[in-house]
Order: sequence, then C-alpha cells, then structure tokens
Amino acid sequence: MNGIRAPIVVLGSGDIGSAVAHAACAAGAPVVLIDAADPPWPRRGMAFVDAWYVGATELDGVSACFCASIRSIPVVLDRADRIAATTWSWQGVATALGPVALVDARVAKRSAPAMLKDDPAATMLTIGLGPHYCAGVHVDVAVETAWGDDLGAVIERGETRPLAGEPRALGGAGRERYVYAPRSGRFRTSHAIGDRVAAGETIAALDREPMAAPLSGVLRGLSANGARVAAGQKVIEVDPRGDPASCFGVGERPRRIAAGVMKALAQRALVADPVAAAVAV
Repeated sequence: MNGIRAPIVVLGSGDIGSAVAHAACAAGAPVVLIDAADPPWPRRGMAFVDAWYVGATELDGVSACFCASIRSIPVVLDRADRIAATTWSWQGVATALGPVALVDARVAKRSAPAMLKDDPAATMLTIGLGPHYCAGVHVDVAVETAWGDDLGAVIERGETRPLAGEPRALGGAGRERYVYAPRSGRFRTSHAIGDRVAAGETIAALDREPMAAPLSGVLRGLSANGARVAAGQKVIEVDPRGDPASCFGVGERPRRIAAGVMKALAQRALVADPVAAAVAV
C-alpha cells in the first residue's frame, strides 16, 4: 500500500455513491470507487461517472482518476485529493488493499439487497444504502435513502424503508421528466449535461432507436455516449426549471445520505476527524 491507510470502498458511481466518496475523501480518507465498465448513471454532472469514460473527472473540488489495475490504485490514493475509480471487483480490492469499510451505494430499487455482512471477503464494516437493506442481516449498518425527515438516518438494527411513491418534483415535473430505456443496449448521444433542449427533440439513440426529450428544459441527466444500459434504466432527465447550474455538483439528497454514512464511519473512528467529516457533508 506504499504507506497508504486502508481505504473505504464505495460501490456505485452514481450521484449517491459519488457523494459518499466525495465526503469521505474530503474528510481525509482514502477512497476506492467501484463500478462496472461503461456505467449508465445519467446524472454525470453530479457524479464521478465520467472517470470511466475519459480517465479522470472532478466533482466539487475532488478528483477521481480511473485505475485499470489494482497496482495503480495506491499510486492514486497517495494523492489525498484524489479518488481511485476502478472496474475491479470489491472482493479483489478487499483482498489486495484490506479496506476498513464497504459502502453499497448502488441503491437497487427493485432487486433484493446484497448480502454483504456474511460474505467471507467482508471483514470490514459494511454499510447498505437503499430500500429493504436490513442492518444486522444484509449489512452491519444501513442508511435511509428515501425522501423524508429520516433521510440519511443511520440504522443500527432493522430495515430501511421500502420503495414507495413518485420522484420528488422539480419545477412541477415528477416522473414525466425522465426517459427510461425500453430494453438493454448501447446508448449513443452527442448532447451534454446542461444542454438546453425542447420537448420532442431527439437527444440520443438506444442502438438505432431514437430517444426524445420528454419536456423542454436542460439536461440534468444523460447517460454517457457508449453506456451499457439495461431495460428500465433512466437514461435522460430534463429539468424544466432551465438552469444549467442545477445540473452540476453534489445534490441535496445525495449530500444528506453521505452525511449519514460519514456519521456511521465517524462513530467507529474510521474517519480521522469526525468534525472534519461533518463539515465536509
């Protein structure tokens, strides 16, 4: 490890996983952010997703650098202001680097939560984010991800809330501001996050099938050109409020969830300075 402290591993480079990685890095912890090749997460202006496509990206003053090999991860972590992004499995990273915590930030809404607590490779603290994660069963600790007064709450025993309700409205638009992939395939686009679009304008294609903007506004979410998307995956999100600045930076919900993760880590002295951790989120 070249003298680098044992890292925190975060699964999922979407806006929530990126917010957790950002907060932990800002608090001084070495962070490895893991995702599959060509991740489909659409809110790329609010996440580190582009590191998988262009090699490096920045989110609110913190950089993520893609590492093709495990050997390159300690080199990146030697820079305190950088996150190591990789496609290596968390089990492989755990074997090689001995992390102190594993955070599942993929927030799987319709599939069963991962059973991380009893995995032989999970000798570190395990934290689950998303519906139906049960502390003490699937993971050691869970953090609430649903909007409400308990968003970001640390759960030491029991489950997070089930998936329910509609997305929180932006500019009066709820689910209608999203476009979902009708099937799996390769996503293609020449547009960029923050672009202004008109309702019905062709924004992208899934393989050869065109996909249009559902509303007029700015592109808050847009899967990357070449992303591998699954059926039902959100690939386009239009913010009808029309402010490109709202498409970039750590968002409110991810920030509050990250604050809960930081609280759980600080309670176990896995972040160096709990005060710094609180400020960072």
